[in-house]
Amino acid sequence: MFDRTMLVGASALAIALYATPSLAAAQDAASTAAAAAADAPAPGDIIVTAQRRSERLHDVPISITALSDKDLARLHANDVSRVAVATPGFTWGSQGSDSFPAIRGVRTSLVSAQNDPVIGFYLDGIYQSRTQQQSIPLFDVARVEVQRGPQGTLYGRNTFGGNLSIVTQEPIDKFAAGLNLDFGNYASKRIDGFVNVPLSDTLQVRVAGVYQKHDGYVRSTHPGVRLDDDDENAQRVNLKWKPDSNLEISLHAGHWQRDDAGAGSYGYKVAGTLINPATGNQSINGQPYAVNPSAPNGSPNVGGQDVGIPVTPGAWTNDWDYQPFEHIKENYVSGQIAYDFGFATLRSITGYTFFKANRSADNDQSSVVFEGLGYGSGVQEPHTRAKTFTQEVQLASDSTTPFQWIVGAYYLHDSIFEIYQQKITAPGSDVTGYKETTQLHTNALAGYAQGYYYVVPDKVRVIGGVRYSYEKKSFDFADYADGDPGTYDFHTPYSQTSGAPTFHSWTWRAGLEYTPDRNTMLYFTASTGFESGGVNDTGGDTTIPSSYAPQKVNAYELGAKNRFLDGKVSTEVSLFWNQFQNLQINVYTPLVSYFGSAGKARSRGAEAAVRTEFVHGLHVDGTIAYMDAKYTHYISANNFYGLSGGEDTPSVDLAGKRIPQSPKIKTTLAVYYDMDLNGAGTLSPSLTWVHSGSYYTTDYNTALDYQKAYNTLDLSLRWTAPSGKYYVEGYGTNVTNTAVLYSAVVGRRERVQVSYGAPATYGVRAGVKF
Repeated sequence: MFDRTMLVGASALAIALYATPSLAAAQDAASTAAAAAADAPAPGDIIVTAQRRSERLHDVPISITALSDKDLARLHANDVSRVAVATPGFTWGSQGSDSFPAIRGVRTSLVSAQNDPVIGFYLDGIYQSRTQQQSIPLFDVARVEVQRGPQGTLYGRNTFGGNLSIVTQEPIDKFAAGLNLDFGNYASKRIDGFVNVPLSDTLQVRVAGVYQKHDGYVRSTHPGVRLDDDDENAQRVNLKWKPDSNLEISLHAGHWQRDDAGAGSYGYKVAGTLINPATGNQSINGQPYAVNPSAPNGSPNVGGQDVGIPVTPGAWTNDWDYQPFEHIKENYVSGQIAYDFGFATLRSITGYTFFKANRSADNDQSSVVFEGLGYGSGVQEPHTRAKTFTQEVQLASDSTTPFQWIVGAYYLHDSIFEIYQQKITAPGSDVTGYKETTQLHTNALAGYAQGYYYVVPDKVRVIGGVRYSYEKKSFDFADYADGDPGTYDFHTPYSQTSGAPTFHSWTWRAGLEYTPDRNTMLYFTASTGFESGGVNDTGGDTTIPSSYAPQKVNAYELGAKNRFLDGKVSTEVSLFWNQFQNLQINVYTPLVSYFGSAGKARSRGAEAAVRTEFVHGLHVDGTIAYMDAKYTHYISANNFYGLSGGEDTPSVDLAGKRIPQSPKIKTTLAVYYDMDLNGAGTLSPSLTWVHSGSYYTTDYNTALDYQKAYNTLDLSLRWTAPSGKYYVEGYGTNVTNTAVLYSAVVGRRERVQVSYGAPATYGVRAGVKF
């Protein structure tokens, strides 16, 4: 398959080069003035910064989906999860407060303090180090960019699968303001707005904020317990100062706070477990049973054994008897200073973020009150705190020169403290509590350079880049098993470990780009990326490695971007092949679990996106993605071994299993029509349809973590006043009430814990702007 892909790529490039006018004639006709004119944006062009400079989306040799503020409003994108509705090769998932994005076979699964994200998340150019930060609400946003494929040269660490980049609205030189109100089912309410004020000819400020709330989508059969609700607010101030034509300084400061029930720490309901019906023992080769094995049934119910209580049916019900909580707080400040020297622009990008997330869950995921099976009914609480400072310096050439380049240096200090603790709350229990603490300090340094050179002026360009990354992770772990029963009062750790491993990686990018005219681009790239190495809490077990290596990817992409019929049609097509090595995984033994680097995988496929406006105001946009993502070598520990009664082997071969959250087919369709009402305003009906093929959500690929193929449908109808200042809209999201499995994890006593996306929601929005 790879040979065929390469052959197709070589053939396409050969045809493109054959169609090119005489190279000599092209060189004779080239001029710097013509290049500058060609680079100038045309009406309707989307400007992105994926290559650390402002460029037309059409000119960037990377697979990117860029959604404008109008696109985000039409999608009702209150957070980045909705971006998946319009992006090929991108699947969204979540588990409690942790986000689980997946791009081209790279999916998020390890989210504790000692793990790093596999998909980079940037807010106004500043890296966010925790997966929980990816659920920050979107408001007053200029655009969202989804960069598919590793971005190891210009972005570096933890852009293993790609990037999500949020770019907020910058201040402008005139007064402006806006306000939006939204009310819907589940007692939902949202208010967001902004005010932009020019303080002088050179200084502008923009203030924005949002408040949103809704009742829980998930109800327990136990009275009074609801989960998966929302109660959050966020504010932001952006400042821009441009004292002359060469110098520009921008500042961003923001606050985000969330206080609600959350959706559990590691999934809010139990789907079941795998059991050998003949013996009642749990087994990786067993059949799925809809029971919770961590809560006793009280009598034998399968194979002469008590395998647990029946689970509640339905995607949005459980039977917890504990009301959980979720408290998230983030404060951040960042700034950019840019000075144009004429031949190049020097830019300094500085950011500091304080982040805290405290959440809880029902430890046994049931309403049964008991002590037994080595623990009992109780509560678990993970708490995370992160303080992150980043500093980057870039020097980028003038974009009109034949040789374009960028060089830079990057520094990150990330200080993370995390507690995981649990207690047994059954009356009279003498089971002691458990706690583990993690203190992690990461210092990372990197230097990079990337260049683009026209070997044929304005037609054929070669791409080359390299980055060196170094980091040191200093860690201290402490484990306790002496918590006073029913409390979080701990005394003396039974294990304390510390260390400071170092990691380094070289990443590179090379490619060829052919642009026969302003509306057509063909490209081929080869690139690499990595996710940082990590550390383990060994618990004093010398057989557990204290650290594990970075996971790496080699990626190849052949693509084409075209515009036809005076911009009425734009298309993007790409073929990709990713090879993954040293995959970071959870390793389980009968007594402990830890993280390791093992296994290989590959992901290959094709993606296409098209935007059309054949009739003025009538937009028909679609995407389609085909992906074949599998493990090629993966010997995993068997979670079920300890409870199998010796029926299972300690390990299991997962080679050939599908990579989770990787549907073979995903298609999207958006149709919206801005109809002129002859002076009475504009009426805009909108339809968004998503079809996803089936996928699994754990490496084991079992019936309990399987999401069958599904369809979702969103509808809206908006009226906008003739002045454009006012609008009213009615909307419905997931009107078919389709249950979409967002994540699954194998938890205590091999129960499979799951989380689902939101059910059908609907409401009315109205807004005004000045």
